[in-house]
Amino acid sequence: MLFNASFNGNSHVIHIVENQKGYLVSIDDQKPFHIDLVDRVTGGYTILHDGKSYDFEVENKETEYAVLSRGHLFLVDLINPKALTAKTKDIGEQKIVARMPGKIIKILTQVGDVVKKGQGLIIMEAMKMENELKAPTSGKVKSISVQVGATVETGTDLLHLESSST
Repeated sequence: MLFNASFNGNSHVIHIVENQKGYLVSIDDQKPFHIDLVDRVTGGYTILHDGKSYDFEVENKETEYAVLSRGHLFLVDLINPKALTAKTKDIGEQKIVARMPGKIIKILTQVGDVVKKGQGLIIMEAMKMENELKAPTSGKVKSISVQVGATVETGTDLLHLESSST
């Protein structure tokens, strides 16, 4: 995913590639770095990078994102949101993978089920917390690769979703 963003009056080109280990991020063609992104059950996200964790909340208002982290508010503007939307359109197969090691507690859907964006798919226990993995888009469950009670590692395929354009 490639997009332009404005932060503190400076424009940046940000390139993000999802891989089996999380995300590879490059800002302004600098050396890429690896991060893990965890969607917290309680809301917000956690970024794991170089052995450190960074908790943050995000609120979207049209092309502006308000990011709150460690008591600081940052405003980020998407300079070209139409290009970003076109590149990230949720059509095709979506692969749900474990973002960190854990144990599968509950599977909330079955192969063939039609699910809506944001609907819970799998509950996984990681770091002594239950995390609900949600559908990134509406679609049909194509396959489920794990069973309740399974221990999984970071990057393990959990579920495949054939997403629709709605």
